[in-house]
Amino acid sequence: MGKAKNYINYILRFAKSKDKKKVLQDLTREVKDKGVITGVQSLLHKRSHFYEGEFEEAEDIFEAQHLVIKEYDKHTKVTLPDNTHPLVSIIIPMYNQVDYTYNCICSVYENNDFKDYEIIVADDQSTEDTTIVRENFQNIVYLRNEANLGFLRNCNHAATYARGKYIVFLNNDTQVQKDWLAELLYIFEQYPDTGLAGSKLLYPNGMLQEAGGIIWRDGRGHNYGHTGNPLKPEFNYVKEVDYISGASVMIPAELWKEAGGFDEYFLPAYCEDSDLSFRLREMGYKVRFTPFSMVVHFEGVTHGRDLDKGIKQYQVVNQAKFKERWAKQLQKKSKFWEHLYTERDRSGGKKHVLVIDHYLPQIEKDAGSRTITNFIDTMLALDYSVKFLGENSNTGKHYEKMFQLKGVEVLYGNQFSFAVRGWRKYLKKHMGQLDAILLSRSSVCLPIITFLRNNHYKGNIIYYGHDLGYLRLEKEAAAQKDSALKMQAKKIKDIEDYMYQQADNSLVCGYDELEYLKKYIKKPLHYVPPYFFDVAKDQPGVEQRDGLFFVGGFNHPPNREAMQWFLDEVYEPLHGQGIKLTIAGSKMPDFIFEYKKKFELLTVLPDVPVDELSGLYTHARVAIVPLTSGAGVKGKVIEAFAKGVPVAGTDVAFEGMPKGDAFLYKGQNSTRALTDEILKLYNDKDHWNRLAGFGKEYVLRNFSKENMREVFKKVIG
Repeated sequence: MGKAKNYINYILRFAKSKDKKKVLQDLTREVKDKGVITGVQSLLHKRSHFYEGEFEEAEDIFEAQHLVIKEYDKHTKVTLPDNTHPLVSIIIPMYNQVDYTYNCICSVYENNDFKDYEIIVADDQSTEDTTIVRENFQNIVYLRNEANLGFLRNCNHAATYARGKYIVFLNNDTQVQKDWLAELLYIFEQYPDTGLAGSKLLYPNGMLQEAGGIIWRDGRGHNYGHTGNPLKPEFNYVKEVDYISGASVMIPAELWKEAGGFDEYFLPAYCEDSDLSFRLREMGYKVRFTPFSMVVHFEGVTHGRDLDKGIKQYQVVNQAKFKERWAKQLQKKSKFWEHLYTERDRSGGKKHVLVIDHYLPQIEKDAGSRTITNFIDTMLALDYSVKFLGENSNTGKHYEKMFQLKGVEVLYGNQFSFAVRGWRKYLKKHMGQLDAILLSRSSVCLPIITFLRNNHYKGNIIYYGHDLGYLRLEKEAAAQKDSALKMQAKKIKDIEDYMYQQADNSLVCGYDELEYLKKYIKKPLHYVPPYFFDVAKDQPGVEQRDGLFFVGGFNHPPNREAMQWFLDEVYEPLHGQGIKLTIAGSKMPDFIFEYKKKFELLTVLPDVPVDELSGLYTHARVAIVPLTSGAGVKGKVIEAFAKGVPVAGTDVAFEGMPKGDAFLYKGQNSTRALTDEILKLYNDKDHWNRLAGFGKEYVLRNFSKENMREVFKKVIG
């Protein structure tokens, strides 16, 4: 049925096409050469936009992508970097097309803040005047072959002159975009098992040429996303691919030598890039695509598009060679156009997990974001294929890119809008391909879990409720004798209970809450540490530290209440003894800034980045957690432990944590008791060292990556 639908779709699009005459000519040739069925399939492959939907927003996307395409001033002299030992050698093979080559080199120079590179132009006996390339670029390495070697040999020959740790092959009919080179390098830094990294290729009008390549079982290659919208989620995350088209690829120089470069079996050109990708995989390396390295490719300029003449005719010949060489590996691949969902990122053998939350985690802003980030990182470490869907997708490109660089497919845009339940179409289409769906927060996921059950989803529904916040509301309602608040707490509890009962598995992050839920929830409940932290080593001792430190997201009411109490009742005598206080966090309330007028030793730091938070912990003598309400394990307590900073806090600060007779911390709930504990930690070196050491050991035992990994292995597999 799926293939029939595709063919019908093709016919409808063909009827509307302005290109009918050319399509008919191509179809006639394909059928004549390959027979009716194979000929039609071949045409569909080559004109895949009839499958994927013609792209009608080229001008808008061109603008949105901020593409820079120029005819550079030919009178300008450019001084390229002069590096004896460059990190990267950029090889640009050239046969004529001098203007394209000139513009390509200028684009490399203009779009790189990174300067640790050399450019090698490999002139394969051009018949055009190349003076402008040779003379307008100071420090360029210009190689002119004594005879025409052809594309493949030209590349191999030029690579012998490369001095860089990495080699980039860049077609001369390209113009690179901002930070193109740095983004390629990042892949090797982030993923040490990478053998080859490649760029997102775009047409000059802004349409997508390729977001990585697929090789089907019959040996045919597929430029994934061809003529599609380059801003769509499926084209914008770092992923493994079958191959990368050689228009813009990076490889470590030593690995290039070890692999033997492009194989001359594929002379003069075509399929050498696919073959290299397969050989690197045989050697144990991965081939990765990054959407953040963008290159405009004037496809067809170098070799044309006619398969019946010139070098282009070797595309058909070499495809047959490629298929014969890699026949065994190709048997593991899907048939033409089948399982595109998994073939696009080589995830066929992986668990596929969709995470749904209110928005993309903002790890430096709240504890819940840190938890979901740690969950995602754990699943990625287990080699799961992870997708993320947020109720609010407008949390900023910074966070979007952070997860896309990890390899997470972030689902964004109007097609996933929660306002019109846009997620329904995605779930209906891909339910069968998702092994698990992790739902975070009942306020977001109540309609989704109902939808999944009504549509007989057969995968694993996992619910994570963060904490039992309604317990805090119940206590508050009882204390204030507030019937409206009591009803609100009951309503929240009913929804939470429904989520736990409907899920196949639920994750609970506090032992106290786990025991509470076990009394009446009959579905599987699993304790999971809500965070993992790397335990700090070689940190400064107590004498090198100074001041108190509090961190928290102030959109969370308990944090506001805590600092209101601390600043009102606890801090004044400490301030009188010269003890500094630093408060860092997001959504900082106005009242905290008001206290700066009263306490000159108070420092307020809104929206501190994660790396700066680490420095604040390094210099703080005591972390304070004066919570008077709240639920679940407190991330700020565990993070302070991991950083080797003792904590002074209330009972609420330490609730939900695994405890035993050896647990050294005791909550201090009165103004006097908390003040005394802070002063003892501040002035008693032995007490400080004892609690600092205990905290680090405690995190190693209870909040390590391995603890979290074991939970997900048990729940998902």
